[in-house]
Amino acid sequence: MEAIIDQAVKDYLSQLDQSQEAFAQDIEELQDEGYSTEEILAIIAGLSLADYWIQDLLMQNAINSYLDATGFMLDDMFMFGKISETELLALRKLQESSIINYSTRLGEELRLGISEGLSQGLKGKPLRERMMSKVNLNPGRVEGIVSTGLATYNRSIVAVMADDLPDNRRWYFDNPLDDRTRPICRVMIAAGGMTRAEIDSRFPGAFTDGGGVNCRGSWLPDPSDRKRTKKAREEISKNPKKFNKAKTLLEYIRGHNS
Repeated sequence: MEAIIDQAVKDYLSQLDQSQEAFAQDIEELQDEGYSTEEILAIIAGLSLADYWIQDLLMQNAINSYLDATGFMLDDMFMFGKISETELLALRKLQESSIINYSTRLGEELRLGISEGLSQGLKGKPLRERMMSKVNLNPGRVEGIVSTGLATYNRSIVAVMADDLPDNRRWYFDNPLDDRTRPICRVMIAAGGMTRAEIDSRFPGAFTDGGGVNCRGSWLPDPSDRKRTKKAREEISKNPKKFNKAKTLLEYIRGHNS
């Protein structure tokens, strides 16, 4: 799953860069042709992002890459329980709606950045820099949204299949163990096999949220690598205070809303 998500993120960011560049070039052409700032702003304001940003500037390619990844993940997934075609279609439709809405919002962010730059009299490189100053267009932020969406899709399918399994079935957190692995994920890997009730009690929300934003892991009814569990336990034993503070996404949210 990790390789599929990484490739999907790479493809999405690549197309986003190309679409942003195309948007900037179109604005520069209008400036070179002698259109005034007022005229260009009026043109930008009247754009249909569904037509211009998604279709003309090819962000549809990024959307397609994302949706292709959901299919690759499904092909690669260990199907241990029942899930109907209707349920799979519903989950994919939710992903499709989500990525289209998200991609359109990025277009809105870019349009806003361009409008702000034009209002300040910017052209060329300064205008491009102003375009890219929008926080939501930061590559790291985009990567987090795209990868989290795909990982959540995977965990949602797991959750549906899990409903038909016995309550005493034990689950193992399957997640890479490397320098990108966050503390809470190490703790869940080290925990070994747990029932759904034990997971919900010890790691609230983690069965569907995993370790939170950008998490690459999911729960499986069989351990994919018992050595990984042992290694995670050894790492935690070296610095137990650090890992005692690890929180799931739901615990983090509860703490900030209390």
